[in-house]
Amino acid sequence: MYSINNIFRLKFRIKSITRGLKPLISFEMKGMLYEIIKSKWYKTMAIFIILLGVISCNKEKTEREIEDEFVKKYAPKDLKTYGFTLAVDSKISEVHQLFNDLEANFYFYGDKEEFKRKAARIIELDPKYPSGILMSSFYVTDEKEYKKLVTKAYKLSKKSNLKSEHYIIQAEYYLLVEENYLKAQEYFQKVVDMYPDSAAAIWSLGMAYYYNGDYEEALKCYKKSTQLIPNLPKGYEFIAAVYYRKKEYKKALEYVNKAIMFGAKAKNDVYFSEFESFVYYRNKLYEKALKSVEQAYEYGSIYRKNENLKKVYNLSKTKLDSIKAL
Repeated sequence: MYSINNIFRLKFRIKSITRGLKPLISFEMKGMLYEIIKSKWYKTMAIFIILLGVISCNKEKTEREIEDEFVKKYAPKDLKTYGFTLAVDSKISEVHQLFNDLEANFYFYGDKEEFKRKAARIIELDPKYPSGILMSSFYVTDEKEYKKLVTKAYKLSKKSNLKSEHYIIQAEYYLLVEENYLKAQEYFQKVVDMYPDSAAAIWSLGMAYYYNGDYEEALKCYKKSTQLIPNLPKGYEFIAAVYYRKKEYKKALEYVNKAIMFGAKAKNDVYFSEFESFVYYRNKLYEKALKSVEQAYEYGSIYRKNENLKKVYNLSKTKLDSIKAL
């Protein structure tokens, strides 16, 4: 038998619990709890409350917490993320480190051949990992081929275990294949909401803004990425790119120099080689632009055949010749 005081205390506890579990507990469930208090099934009531507590804990887990648990379960204990923090949607331990290595390689202008080898290794280990397929497209110069790879990653992402993986691939597909930049922004924003501490996620959101011509928002994203990783050359390169688009060429030069200081290498990125040379040209540093292009030509045929490098070289030479003729 329960005294009035005991029943009152139990009722108070039930009210506290049900208040915390709203809206998980329905009116009918609350009624069941009060009926249990009146009955002799005290043990049953205790078990019922414990089960509700477990349900509540599971319901309250955020997507980030779920993904953090996934990484903890499958990633190597000594995983190096280089500050990028994004989850890897693979159950193969080695893939986690390889993916983070590829991110570091891309953002820090690592060796392209090493990038290609590691991307191929990821596909060998986990051929259905969408980001592995996506990464393998990064240095593909044939437009049809890289769009084919991005589309393949997009289809695979529909079966992703992790929401962030699904969102990233959706965003990349809309950015690179459909060229629907608003849609790309929407999906990249979802990743940033989950990973506000990820320079890679924020930088990628900046790309969607940049392609859409929203340079102010893009600039905020790129600057934020360099706040999270202060020595991030890819962040400084695209801060420079925004200022270049805004025709603030001195600012563009300032940030190109910062990118180079932190490791940006024309040798490992033909697009950076083009951009660097044009920034010199726009700042009337014609000799520097010529030397930049001449140096790039030594990096291989892909540079020597590049039309933009030829263009900036000829423009700079014409300007320099006209100055010398005065």
